[in-house]
Amino acid sequence: MVTRAQRPGIGVGGHISTYASSAALYEVGFNHFFRGKDHPGGGDQVFIQGHASPGIYARAFLEGRIPAEQLDGFRQEHSHLSQGGALPSYPHPRLLPDFWEFPTVSMGLGPMNAIYQARFNHYLEDRGIKDTSDQHVWAFLGDGEMDEPESRGLAHVAATEGLDNLTFVVNCNLQRLDGPVRGNGKIIQELESFFRGAGWNVIKVVWGREWDALLHADKDGALVNLMNVTPDGDYQTYKANDGAFVREHFFGRDPRTKELVKHLSDQQIWNLKRGGHDYRKIHAAYKAAMEHKGQPTVILAHTIKGYTLGKHFEGRNATHQMKKLTLEDLKYFRDVQRIPISDAELEKDPKTPPYYHPGFDAPEIQYMLERRRNLGGFLPERRTKQRH
Repeated sequence: MVTRAQRPGIGVGGHISTYASSAALYEVGFNHFFRGKDHPGGGDQVFIQGHASPGIYARAFLEGRIPAEQLDGFRQEHSHLSQGGALPSYPHPRLLPDFWEFPTVSMGLGPMNAIYQARFNHYLEDRGIKDTSDQHVWAFLGDGEMDEPESRGLAHVAATEGLDNLTFVVNCNLQRLDGPVRGNGKIIQELESFFRGAGWNVIKVVWGREWDALLHADKDGALVNLMNVTPDGDYQTYKANDGAFVREHFFGRDPRTKELVKHLSDQQIWNLKRGGHDYRKIHAAYKAAMEHKGQPTVILAHTIKGYTLGKHFEGRNATHQMKKLTLEDLKYFRDVQRIPISDAELEKDPKTPPYYHPGFDAPEIQYMLERRRNLGGFLPERRTKQRH
């Protein structure tokens, strides 16, 4: 969708890599946790990170809620206004009133409003106005976004009010607009200290399950030490290369860690995932957040910006400014995601790659629809009329 929005005569920009890094974080939520408005408890409020909007539109396309023609109106709400066939750049109910519930851009609006939404939900319940005990507020944020004053400025309110109906999910892909977040330190550790100090419950989802066996074998803590002393910029560099590079420049920095991975192929080393791309780890974190009482929770998930988009995107500092996939990138992405589109179809016009829908009878689509039915309907959704 974003690539097609760069076609000649349009060229309206958009963000590809934010959703690529956070897709697993959203999918686990949509399939297992986010309750829609038809849920007996009343449904959750989900504040979507603004730059991830293309992924939410794409999911709605697969659900049958947005037609392909409307996807081609991405970021062109002015020119499509009379036809009603446009999609706004970012979440905003005035621009797409039946879809978006909350505006989350400019950055920092999401966390601020999510805290007050959760506080208001508590207010309604505490005063016997409405039972909100089965409603949860989720806010999806970027690690670069956490530098906005609004993003952190109300953290104390959530803690002092004991808003255990609130979960922040911070997508720590280690990048902001044009480089590593916060210089070149360790943003996850910094955010942990901030939120823990402010009185929040902190859950970190740093390493995928493929690392578990290595960490178990790390008897003297050499691997943990290596993880802790490696700055964010180096982690980006590793994911901009390959398994052999990681073996030499990460594990190879200590003979004990080099020995730990001698039985692994370069491909297996390359397949060691970050925690924010591991569905099981994310599910465990969300479940723990829902069960925690007395405090708001923040989940800090380690991800790769541009994940699965190929070597020109993954972990590159310029990724935020890159708006389209080359033919080579498209073919790589298609192969990784196992999408049945031929080379000929992609080569016909790489500027407008085709949309793909497997059909509503496909098991994947049936699963998505079944999960949303079980959880109380589609999200996001904005209702302006009361339903009896």
